[in-house]
Order: sequence, then structure tokens, then C-alpha cells
Amino acid sequence: MQKTSHRMRRSLFMSAIATFTTVIAGIFTRKVQAQSKDRYTRGLEAFKRVGGKNYDRAIRPLEAFSPDLARMLVEHGFGDVVSRPGLDLKQREIVTVAALTAIGSVRPALKFHIHGMLNVGCTPQEVVETILHAVVYAGFPAAQDGMTIAREVFQERKLEFKPISARPEGDRYQLGLQNLRQTEGDRVKTIATRFAKLAPDLARLTVEFAHGEIWNRRGLSLKSREFATLAVVTVLGNQSHSLETHVEGALRSGATETEIKELVLHMTVYAGYPKTLTAVAAAQQTFATLKQRGMPAASPQPELESRRQAESNEARYRRGLEALNQISKASGEAVVKSFEAIAPDLGRYILEFSYGDVFSRPNLDLKTRELATVSALTGLNTTASELPLKVHVNGALNVGASRQEIVEAIMHMIPYVGFVKVQQAMALAEAVFKERNV
Repeated sequence: MQKTSHRMRRSLFMSAIATFTTVIAGIFTRKVQAQSKDRYTRGLEAFKRVGGKNYDRAIRPLEAFSPDLARMLVEHGFGDVVSRPGLDLKQREIVTVAALTAIGSVRPALKFHIHGMLNVGCTPQEVVETILHAVVYAGFPAAQDGMTIAREVFQERKLEFKPISARPEGDRYQLGLQNLRQTEGDRVKTIATRFAKLAPDLARLTVEFAHGEIWNRRGLSLKSREFATLAVVTVLGNQSHSLETHVEGALRSGATETEIKELVLHMTVYAGYPKTLTAVAAAQQTFATLKQRGMPAASPQPELESRRQAESNEARYRRGLEALNQISKASGEAVVKSFEAIAPDLGRYILEFSYGDVFSRPNLDLKTRELATVSALTGLNTTASELPLKVHVNGALNVGASRQEIVEAIMHMIPYVGFVKVQQAMALAEAVFKERNV
């Protein structure tokens, strides 16, 4: 009888535990479901603000293919990240468009977020400036492709956008020094004289074009340019030094530590965790260093103050026209006019900088430069680089390269970028050979 009573008590005890566990599990499940519902609701609200009246155009295909992925996009991307305080939606969309422009292979996402920039209050000029800023860090193919997509967005929205030149006025070299003093502090001399013996023109072009021309353009604040740069160097990866530099630059331009931390967290959605964690380490290092030494203003650099830009824009433009006409056998003016409706300065930069400053340099003939460009674009292998690759395969043929030399320039990249990229580049080259019957 006693044993029976013991077994009964034990059975009741186990039953009570099971009931309690079930109740707790139910409460926990309901709590998780409620939290998930809150995240989804919060995310959907942010998604609508960014996406506008057609916000669901980006999620409908996902829902048909993978409902879980669609839900995660809303819950995590927009509910957990985009909805966070600490960085306003305008800045979040600026850094997103900058990052997606630099990636160069995500046209649907870039188009969605160009719409997003406009939906959250950015101006068309801020869109143009954000994309053009990427030239310095991701190159012209990325910016040209981004501008093409922006033009589509403006046309779809029937925007009456009349672009004007936003180029800075004054001596490009001194403008570059001015920008470097604002953002780099005492590193201005190091940047202006780095590689002075090995490649002196590299330092000059960095000061004159990157910092003198692009960073001083009107239409985007210095703080927004720093944020855009941080986004681009994060998504490109392997840029720890630049990350540290531009974390400091962002602080110098008025950003707070909280905003920078939020920017880095925001990039988990677009750059992934490995690249973002690299940015976290760089930001931590910069914060720690600045807390120790402070943030002194740039000291005077008399030996730099007397320097001026090497030549006029018109001289660079004329030289660029001559080089482009030799390479493309077409009018360089057409390149400039192709961007007149959205970013007239971009066409000028292609002529002045790419062809006037770089392609026209001595020591390498045009044939060698074109073959090197074909190899570089093979390695880049983005959607944005596909058209430029075909252009430069044509250019290589125009300046005397043979079909086989072009094939070898592409094949040479196998050990460095792998077979897939080389196969894709070869297919593009093959299309050009067929068009030209070579």
C-alpha cells in the first residue's frame, strides 16, 4: 500500500512537472511569437517607408520562392536593423546606395534603394553625388552603372531633374589639402607625399582628383561623404587602414560614436558579418587611439601651401579626347553627352581623369594599357564591369592587339581570380570577336 502511494505521488509529481513545462513552453512560445510579430510589424513599417507605395515589389518574388526568406528580410533586415535608432533613414539609405553601387552586381537592390533615398527625403542631386562619390573607391564602371540605374529611377518617377555641374571652384591641389586637413588632421603631409620617390603622380592625383575634386563637390555634406566612404570600404573588404582613417574622418566631420557604430551594424545586412566584423575592429582601434591622444587639428605645412594643380581641366580634357579617339575610334564628346541628362560631370571626369590623367601617361603604350585593362576588368567581374570589358576588348583591337593577345590577357588571370570569372570574361570577348569578325 505504501509502495502504491509512493508510485502515485511520484506519478502526480511527474505529471505536475509535465504540465508546468507545457505551460512554460506555451508562454515562451507565445512570447517568441509575439516578439516575432513585433519585429515583423516594425520591419514592415520601415520597409514601407523605404519602398514607398510599391514597397512589396521587392518582396513578392521572395514570398513565392521562399516565404521564410521574405519574412527574415522584413524581420531582421528592417525590423532588427533599419528600424534601430542612432542613424536616421536618410543616412541609412545614403550608405546603402553607396555600398550597393560599389558591389556593382546587385542592380535590383540598388534600384530599390535609389527609390528609397528619394522616398525618405533625399534629393535627386544627393542620389547623383552618392553614386559619383564611389568613383574614388570602386572605380568608374561601378559609378557609370549606378548612374544608369538612377536615370531609370528618375524616368520612372517622372522627376523633372535638371542637373547642374557641382564641381568645386578653385585650385584642385589646394582644395584637396583643405579637405585632408578637415578629415585627416596631421596625416595630410603623409598622404600628400606618400610614394613621392616611387610614383609621385599617385600622391598628386590622390590630392587633386580624389580629395580636391570629388570630396569638394556640392550636393552632399562632408559627414555624408564620410559615411558613404565607410560603407564602401566596409563592403569591399580588406580595407582596415581606410576604415580607421574614415572612422576618424567621420568624427572630425561631426559624426558621433553612436552613429558610426550604427552604420557599421547596418552594414551586416549588405556586407555580411565577416567584413562587418573587420570594420568593427577598425572602429574600436580608432576610438581607443583617439581617446588616448585626442584629435588635434592639422599643423601648418608650409612646403605644401605653395603647391598648385599640375594643369588646367581643359588641357586634361583635350589630352583625354585624343587618347579616347585613338582607342575607341569614336567621338569622346559622345561619352560626355551620354550623362548630360543626369550627371554631366561624370562624362567630363572620364575624359579628364581616366583618359587625360591615366591613359595618356608615358612609359606604357596604348596597346599595353588596353590589355592591362582587359585583365583588370576580368578580375573585377561585376555586372557593372561587363560593358566596360567589351568596350576595352574593342579598344585593344583598335590599338593593335591581336585576338590571341586579348585571349592571353584574360587567360593570365586564371591563377588569381579562378576559372569562373575568366570563363565569363572570355564569353564577353568572344561576342566582340564575332561582332567584328576577327
